[in-house]
Amino acid sequence: MYKSGKIPLLIAIIFLISLMLASARSYPQSEDLKIFQSDRRIQIDGELDDWEGIGEFPIDLTTTGDKIQPSKDMTITAKFTYDTKNFYAAVKAVDDTLEFPNRSWRYGDGFFLTFLDPSQGNESESFYSFGVSLVEKKPTKQIIYKDGIGFPGIDVRDVDLAIVPDEKKGVIIYELSIPFKILVPFRPFMKNRWAINLIYADRDMGERKLAQLYPDPRYDTEISNKRKGAIFQFENHVPEKPEVQMLIDSFHYYHDSDKTVTLAVHSPEDKSGWLFRSFLLGPGARNVQQKQEFAFKKGMNILHFQLEEQELETGTYDLSVGVIDEEGSLRFKEDNRFFVINRTELEEYKAKFEEAIKGDLYAEDEKFRNSMTNLEVRFDWIQEYMEKAPPHIGIAAIEEWMDEVKILIEGVEERKPAFFPLGSVGRYAHLSEIDGTLQPYSIYVPKDYDEEVPTALFVVLHGSGVDEVNYALNMAQIISQARMKLQTPKMIMIAPQARGFSDWYLGNSGQDVIECINHVKSLYNIDQKNIIIHGFSMGGYGAWRLSLLYPDLFKAAVILSGAISPPPHLKGEDVIDLIDKTTGKKLNYFIVHGAKDNAVPVESSRKAVQKLKEKGIPHEYIEVKDAYHTGYNKWLEIFRWLKNLINQYKRIIR
Repeated sequence: MYKSGKIPLLIAIIFLISLMLASARSYPQSEDLKIFQSDRRIQIDGELDDWEGIGEFPIDLTTTGDKIQPSKDMTITAKFTYDTKNFYAAVKAVDDTLEFPNRSWRYGDGFFLTFLDPSQGNESESFYSFGVSLVEKKPTKQIIYKDGIGFPGIDVRDVDLAIVPDEKKGVIIYELSIPFKILVPFRPFMKNRWAINLIYADRDMGERKLAQLYPDPRYDTEISNKRKGAIFQFENHVPEKPEVQMLIDSFHYYHDSDKTVTLAVHSPEDKSGWLFRSFLLGPGARNVQQKQEFAFKKGMNILHFQLEEQELETGTYDLSVGVIDEEGSLRFKEDNRFFVINRTELEEYKAKFEEAIKGDLYAEDEKFRNSMTNLEVRFDWIQEYMEKAPPHIGIAAIEEWMDEVKILIEGVEERKPAFFPLGSVGRYAHLSEIDGTLQPYSIYVPKDYDEEVPTALFVVLHGSGVDEVNYALNMAQIISQARMKLQTPKMIMIAPQARGFSDWYLGNSGQDVIECINHVKSLYNIDQKNIIIHGFSMGGYGAWRLSLLYPDLFKAAVILSGAISPPPHLKGEDVIDLIDKTTGKKLNYFIVHGAKDNAVPVESSRKAVQKLKEKGIPHEYIEVKDAYHTGYNKWLEIFRWLKNLINQYKRIIR
């Protein structure tokens, strides 16, 4: 018999143990996590009526795996299901404060939905990460990463999304469907184990908290090309009639490679007399048809059909596959696109390149010689892509490179430098003095460029996690439109990629920028007294840093939402210290920052501007009252300022 004094102690111990068990989280094995195929149609309308009876998963872990207790501030649950064509997700968030600034999945309320191939367990280099949120009150979805590549440009128009916030109740519902044709090679019929993670971000009064399905501290980083997720077993239902999923084995081939289509047919009974039909259209094929009869058993059937071998030309091919039943009815249809490189054609281009670099023009003409890296780098890209790229990566890049090789070779055969036409945006490459590699950069040369007249140079530095291409295209459009309205001086624009997408233009990355400038000066007539550097976000730090380290190289710097120091692990210079040490009072600065910036706080620009004042360095500063990290446009003011700066110099020369 227990003494009365010990009973409360025992109760306390039991309560403490039960609390610890409730707070702990053991990660279930794949057999514990299941997603069931839907027997009903899921309507994407922000209502959860269609989801009745479908299992719910708590999104309740921190990035380190600690349990988050449910509360009015953040209680997140998710449901998943699928059919033959789509993956579906429904997310319910109990949140007493809803905030949706620009790029909300990153800086406000919203979530990442990540799909992984779990061939090596809960961590994989093969993944998709979707960003889902409201932006300016509109449901927004985007593929943020694909296999470690930031913002890969994959079309998501077929992703259906509904978001219904109820601020009075403190609840928001997200509902979406993602077609399997986007999630290649994600096919539950062909492989029933896949990994998923859902990372919900909740922003309240400037603070941001995360809740995850599976702990992954690197869910949104360019430092790692891997992601983590919980492994799910996909449970296919017993169909009432045969159901089909399709997968082509690759989106890019050499002409003499095998090309295979796989069909997964799930059937309630044995069938025979069905027909596989394919139609191929492309530069070397005009409605090439193929048909093959097949049969299948009750249950899941995996069937392989090899496309008939042809001597295909280089180019893009459209493949349409149909499955016809024994009664002649079309039971399944899917279209795919793939790219073919004819090895013989590619070798002919390489031979012409080799002939050019052995010729007299290459030896005697510096501009011609230095331009050949623009062609050489494309052969490197093509080879690396064909040998190392995942089979289901997009084909836009390889299409573009092959077209550009043809354009550049035609010019070289006419004894012209390997340049793109004036008024267009292209990618060039310089030979690195650091390690002998070819380092790319984007370039825009205006249509009215005159090689007899020195032209100002505008150097553009991109932000973190992406290459320079899209930023360069956007900037070229802004510059050309302003130029048409005579709002800005004539400028050549270059946008260095700079190795290490998130290296903050330190070390070799910063040196790449300087070498890009030197390379373009060897190709075009650059006005060396009017070189301007511009950067956004991480690029803003790069523009601060390089302008202050090379004050005699740059006339001015334009900095948008710029940081004044890199992340601590990179150990780079602090801009305030660089301003303090500089003797380059001929520099001019134009700084713009959003007062509500939630990525790079506006205080950074305020400190730098104050230091410029103390040093007497000319500058303009605009703080945009209601703007976040982006969402403002001050280019008219910037271009007027630049035009005045450059004209001042020209008046002095005259």
